[in-house]
Amino acid sequence: MAVFPVRDADPLELKVHRARTLDDGNALPDYIPRDIDPAVRQSLRRIAYAGGVVLLVGDSTAGKTRCAYEAMTAVLPDHLLIVPSHVTELADAVTEAVRAARSGTPGVLWLNDMEQYLGPEGLTLRDIRALRTARTVILGSMRSRLRKELPSHELVRLAEEFEVKRLWSPSEVARARVQLRSRPDPRLRLALQQAEDFGIAETLATGPQLWRELGSASVVNGNPRGAALVWTAIDLALAGLTEPLPIDLLAELHERYLPGRNKQLIAPEPFDAALVWATTPRDAVTRMLVPEGDGLKPFDYLLDAHLRDREPSPNLLPEEIWEIVLDRGSQRHQRFDIALSAYANDRMDIARRALQPLVEAEDTATFRTLGLLYERSDTTEAVQWFQRAIDAGDILSLRLMGNLHFRKRDRKTASMWYGQAAKAGDEVSQSYYNYPGVDRRPVPEELAPPAAPCSEVSEEDWDDEEYGPTARTLSVLEAALDIVSDMAKDSLEEIGDRPVDLRDNYAFIFSDLPVLTWRQDAQWRREMVRCFEDLADDIRAGRWPRPTCTGEEMALHIAIDHASSMVVDDPELVSSFVEGVPPHHRDWDWDLCLGVLFEDTDVLFLYQPWSQGIEDSDHHLNQLMGTANLEAQYWFEPFYEDSARDPDRGFRP
Repeated sequence: MAVFPVRDADPLELKVHRARTLDDGNALPDYIPRDIDPAVRQSLRRIAYAGGVVLLVGDSTAGKTRCAYEAMTAVLPDHLLIVPSHVTELADAVTEAVRAARSGTPGVLWLNDMEQYLGPEGLTLRDIRALRTARTVILGSMRSRLRKELPSHELVRLAEEFEVKRLWSPSEVARARVQLRSRPDPRLRLALQQAEDFGIAETLATGPQLWRELGSASVVNGNPRGAALVWTAIDLALAGLTEPLPIDLLAELHERYLPGRNKQLIAPEPFDAALVWATTPRDAVTRMLVPEGDGLKPFDYLLDAHLRDREPSPNLLPEEIWEIVLDRGSQRHQRFDIALSAYANDRMDIARRALQPLVEAEDTATFRTLGLLYERSDTTEAVQWFQRAIDAGDILSLRLMGNLHFRKRDRKTASMWYGQAAKAGDEVSQSYYNYPGVDRRPVPEELAPPAAPCSEVSEEDWDDEEYGPTARTLSVLEAALDIVSDMAKDSLEEIGDRPVDLRDNYAFIFSDLPVLTWRQDAQWRREMVRCFEDLADDIRAGRWPRPTCTGEEMALHIAIDHASSMVVDDPELVSSFVEGVPPHHRDWDWDLCLGVLFEDTDVLFLYQPWSQGIEDSDHHLNQLMGTANLEAQYWFEPFYEDSARDPDRGFRP
């Protein structure tokens, strides 16, 4: 484990990919700003002294690690950087972060390739709580395919995620061209020439070059044995042996990867020459097999490129490879890696065998993991594993059990499990009970709407020009919007940028919003308050309060919740709001409000424990449900340009 000030960090030591070294020894081109840089840096500024998680997701060599490094050194130069080199050092890293916090030094926990720190030997709920208490910044990266395959994990749920695109945008390419004109660099010139087919970062790291070379190596007078060594390493890594592979293992297995039945017809080169070919850097950048410790690892770009050509499937990897990794991967974290790899390839038989030793050791995290893995194929089996985890005291499995029953359309049982999870301290389940709805208790007699007109009575007598919220309904809704916005402003003065929750850090109305908003900054919260104010102004101007953005949708749901309760709980106050306004038979028809004021109610999915991740437009639930991007950072972007609010309207004092 390495510990030093952020300002002293070396990008290459933090696993930023090299580029071809120039004559002056420069192995790292000048950084070209990416489109997501401002958002990543703003997020780091927000959590710099409050703690939090930022996760950059993207393909291999997309530029995730460089983006994270540049943002960290720009925003957090005085923080203490804590870099575990392996999952086995994670406990010491958490201890160091807590120690630094107690001495008054804020820390950054650097988790490049974060997935390796999330298994049974990785970060536990206790570790995560300790890091949050220490207000540690956790900055990580993860390859896109691994993010999609990863079962639910609390650290990922807490993270603010940013996608680093493999192919660069026109604006990013334009910035690269400007930089090339001011500081000529042959590496960047070559990358720009191929920018339509490959990302700038992946070309700088020679990824496409290595992939092409590997694909053409298995020929007579080529490097068929070298290619066989690389393909062996690729398959072993895809099967879950993600740590450096012993050379003797590659030597033992690679013959089966030589093409043809008669392996000698292709005249493979000697083993020593094959090994040199596979481990020699191209242009002094990187190699197909990367030496690390006493072994070799395949360049991760090759794994992603292979899976772009062939999707994971039960037939992707030879049976012999599965048997080898089950025999070799004896450590706890290795068993977990193998199980996840098997799950990704629809091989639950292999996943179960991989985790069986941990089951026999009564490992609670393994019980939960098996519940998650079986949920897709055998819900009965999944329930049994979740129950074993719950019996062992696992709080997260209470929520996961609720999710499973919700997906089985057994909402009553799901709610029961969510209740137990909430009582045990699970924040997501606690938030579920703040779901804004309509108070359906009987309306007090003094506010009861008059009877609906008989058919022979003209509707004109009821001044019903539009089928929508009545004047009295809108008056109370306006009052609710004003009351909530005033209370929220008072809370904002107290909490500022501080994270909120439902316990010691409760703050009306911000703690009542979905969990994904709890760590937003004061500026975001000011914009949320303005959503209540803008909708109230619509009513005062004689318009229906139709939301123009996601934030306004949430504000209106909350206001309807409060308005419907006010009618029931405080009829005297409500009577003062509607004094002089004629009653109507559709007064307090809140369901009508939901029907005519909203295009949809998708934003309420954010309260549902089963829908964690739906806010991300790339998440499978988001795509299945066809919802908009519900991530907090996009809440105030207008749905349509023609209905957008005046961006210069400012904020009320």
